[in-house]
Amino acid sequence: MPFLPGLASPHDSIDGLVYFPRMLSKIRLHAAGKLPEAYLSYLGEAPTHGGHVFDARCCRLLGVSHEALTRKTLEGSGASDAAVLAWAREVGKNPSPEKIEIWSGYAAKRGWRDDATPSMREWARELGADPDAVPTWFDGFDIDEERKRPADHVPEPFRPGPFPQSKPTLIPGLPSPCERVGGLVYFPRMVAKIALHAAGKLPEAWVRALGLGEGVRGAITLDSYCLRFLGLDYEALRAQVLAGKNDPAALLAWSYEVGIRPTEEEITVWNAYMRKRGWRDKHHERIVFRLEEAGLPGDAASTLFDFIDLDEGRPIHPIFA
Repeated sequence: MPFLPGLASPHDSIDGLVYFPRMLSKIRLHAAGKLPEAYLSYLGEAPTHGGHVFDARCCRLLGVSHEALTRKTLEGSGASDAAVLAWAREVGKNPSPEKIEIWSGYAAKRGWRDDATPSMREWARELGADPDAVPTWFDGFDIDEERKRPADHVPEPFRPGPFPQSKPTLIPGLPSPCERVGGLVYFPRMVAKIALHAAGKLPEAWVRALGLGEGVRGAITLDSYCLRFLGLDYEALRAQVLAGKNDPAALLAWSYEVGIRPTEEEITVWNAYMRKRGWRDKHHERIVFRLEEAGLPGDAASTLFDFIDLDEGRPIHPIFA
């Protein structure tokens, strides 16, 4: 697809929300009769694509319909991106900065090490590009539309190892952060850490990162992301575990009763964000620090979950189901 003036890159963002400027630019181009036919089936809710396109997902994040968004974008002489987003916040869900970070991380990395990877690689070949150099749908859009990608979007190679390590952190009973319950990653690990800490089997250096504690170099802990996602009080969860209720499935069911029950889509987005955290984002520096601390090569792990598994003697898997 040749370069189309007025069509924003999917990487473009406003208030941390990627893709939103592109969605509005498509609305304006369509209204002016300038949007190519190939784009039309991906507009809005896109029922022919099962409502799984970025337009539909972004609208669901904001809690506004694409139809209403279109009216607001085109009203009068045309509203600015900032004005449309401000309107969406007023009438919709007004997602928090953390929820926007999570969704943006999901969207910008879609196609890399997930269930969309095979189709992403096939599309890259159709574009005449090296699949390893076009790991995400956003990259594909930019290449297809003859748009130069920013330097921070240059892909990094994935090396699954094995890598030598003299002292892996081996803690019996501690699951991988990738382990799921009810389709949700990380929750089984958080539960296990509570039980291990109560039994005196959790390394002292890890204790301050439990719950809403402070992680390495002041980073937000993975526990805290999980707790906020589920609307849980850590002490209430801890009390359940200490009372002998340490089955992750039962605890997750309990958490849905006392906290928030996320939708299937919200779980998909959150899982992807958590599993890819550290690749092409502000958290990459933390992984580099942890790798140096462990005496491992700087490119031994692409994500924080990679590092955790590597540090604890588990294999890293290049594809996330």
